[in-house]
Amino acid sequence: MKSLQLLTFGICVAVSTLAYAAEKKATDNRVTVTYAEPEKFTDFNSSGFGSATESDLKYLTEYFADHIEEVAKRYLTAGEHLEVAFSDIDLAGRFEPEHGPNLQNVRIFRDITFPRMKFTFRLLGSDGQVLAEGERKLINMNYNMDIRPPMGDTEFRHDKALLTDWLRSEFKKTKS
Repeated sequence: MKSLQLLTFGICVAVSTLAYAAEKKATDNRVTVTYAEPEKFTDFNSSGFGSATESDLKYLTEYFADHIEEVAKRYLTAGEHLEVAFSDIDLAGRFEPEHGPNLQNVRIFRDITFPRMKFTFRLLGSDGQVLAEGERKLINMNYNMDIRPPMGDTEFRHDKALLTDWLRSEFKKTKS
């Protein structure tokens, strides 16, 4: 009896894991995010220790691509594919190492250090036809005044909110 229950439980876990992997793979194919020379972006660094390292760039490009994929799946219909190509990113806040070694790796948010992003996008239908395209320059000069519930994690919350707001406003009308 116990071995039958264990076997049933094991099968359920395996099936749910495979279903999750298939859903994730299907979602991953629906969004493509690229970055044109991210090492030259205005402010695209995850630490206050000089210019962005290769590991910084890898972390940030994957981090924002994952966020866009997660949010975009709420608005894209079956078969649609979104392509986003960033040409510049200026993250909210700045590292101010002059405050000493304990704050060298902490982003300080001031009213003048608002998030900015510049990119092009294309929304393709299931037949490959372009449904929407354009260039966007996102800026939130009032990011310090925004009242938002926590987004699960607070890392790059202002930058993620800027992208989330754009995806919601740009693609909500296309979802049926």
